[in-house]
Amino acid sequence: VNWTYPVSLFIKVPGSARKIKYKGKSYFIEPPIFDLNFDLSKRAETCDICGEKAPLTDAKMWMYPFIVAPKKFGTFYPGTKRGLRICARCALSGLAGYLGWLFKTHGRENIHFFVFYTPDLFELQQLYREVIRVFQLKGEKSGTAPLAFSGPYLHEAVLGLLLELFSQIEKSSLLSDEGRALLADILGTDSSKSPVPLSLYVISGKSGRSFNMQQFQEFSHLHSFYGLYRQWKNLLSGTAQSENLEYSQPHAKLVQIFQQFHARRERQNETLWREKIAWAILEFRDPFPSIESFLFEARAKEKNPQPLIFGTLEIFRHYAKEVLKMDERLLRTLAGFGHNLGYSAHGANEMGLLYALRNAKNADEFFRVLNDVQFRLELTVPEELLSIQTGEKIKGTPWQRIKTLLSIFAMNSYLRANRGENKQEVNQ
Repeated sequence: VNWTYPVSLFIKVPGSARKIKYKGKSYFIEPPIFDLNFDLSKRAETCDICGEKAPLTDAKMWMYPFIVAPKKFGTFYPGTKRGLRICARCALSGLAGYLGWLFKTHGRENIHFFVFYTPDLFELQQLYREVIRVFQLKGEKSGTAPLAFSGPYLHEAVLGLLLELFSQIEKSSLLSDEGRALLADILGTDSSKSPVPLSLYVISGKSGRSFNMQQFQEFSHLHSFYGLYRQWKNLLSGTAQSENLEYSQPHAKLVQIFQQFHARRERQNETLWREKIAWAILEFRDPFPSIESFLFEARAKEKNPQPLIFGTLEIFRHYAKEVLKMDERLLRTLAGFGHNLGYSAHGANEMGLLYALRNAKNADEFFRVLNDVQFRLELTVPEELLSIQTGEKIKGTPWQRIKTLLSIFAMNSYLRANRGENKQEVNQ
C-alpha cells in the first residue's frame, strides 16, 4: 500500500489495516490507515519555517523531497549541524503542498514538477481553484501539466508548459471563462493594471524507487515572456496574410517552430538544441548560436535535409530586434545577403564556404571568408558588414552575432534551394 504516484516518490509510509483469520487465511476488514505522526517535542521551540514557538518535529527526508538530514551525510556536514525542525502546522502544510503541483513525465525516468507562486495569497488560491485544479482533474497518468511539447530537459518542458498555458487565455476547452479571465489578469493583458507578481518554480529529476532531483530553477519573467508570445502571434498572423500562406493559427505555428529543434541520434529523439534555445529565450539571452548549431550539426547532415519551418526566421528576427536590440536595417541586410549567399553557394556547389563562415574564430577569419565569397561566388558583400567598430562590433553588434546570423540565413537558404525552390521563393 502506498501513496498515489508521483507523491509516492517522496512519501514512503506503509498503511496498516486490521485483519482477521478465516479458515487459515488472513483478510483485511478495513481500508489501510496511513500513520503520519510527527513525534512532536514536549517543549515549545522556534519553528525554522514560520518562526512561531510551538512543539517541533524533525523534517524527514522521506516526507519532504528537498530536505536534507545532515546526520545522514556525515561526510559533507559537521556533526554540530542539525536538520530542519518545524511545527505541526508547517509540517502538515508541507505535506499538503503536493496537492498544488503539476507534473509531467517523459519516458520511464524523467519527471518535471511545476509550482506556481505569488505572494498574493488570494490570487494564488484562485489560480489553484480555477486553473491548476482543472489541469489536475483532466490530467493523465503521464502527468497533470498540459505541455505543447515535452522532453527530458527542464527548459524545453517549461517552454512547452508556458506556450500551452498562454494559449488557454484566448480559447480553452478546459478552463472556464473565469479561469481564462484570471490567467489574463495575472499575466497582465490589461496594460492599465499592474500585473500580479508571479513566479514558476520547476524541479526536474529522475524517478525510480525515489526521486533524484537534478535541476531546480525559478522563472520570474513570465509577464515579459507572455508579451513576447503575443507579439510573435501577431507577427505570424501578419506574415501569413501578406505572403498568402496557409497557416491561420499562429499559436499552432509557433508550437511547430519550437518543436522542430530535434534530431534522431542512436534511435532516440535528441532535443538538446530545443533545450538550449528554450533556455536562451526564457532568460532573454542569445539563442542564435544554438540555432546555428542545429542547422549545421543536425539538419544539414540529415539524409534529406529540410530548411527551417516557415515563420522561424521571422520570429527570431523580431526577437533580435526587440530583445537583443539589433538594428532593424542591419537585420534586413543580413537576411537578404544571407539568402543570396545560400542560393549562390548551392548553385556553385560551395557548401564548404558556409561551413568556413560558420567556423570563423575571429573577425579576421570572418572577413577572409567574406572575401572568398566575393571571389568564388561573385557576390558583392554589403558595405555595412565590412565596417568594424571599436570592440570588434559591426553596427553596434558583436561580430560573432553578425557571423552567426549570416550563417543561419545562408544555410537555411541553401537547404531551401536544395529542396528545389527557386531563388524568388528562397528570398521570400
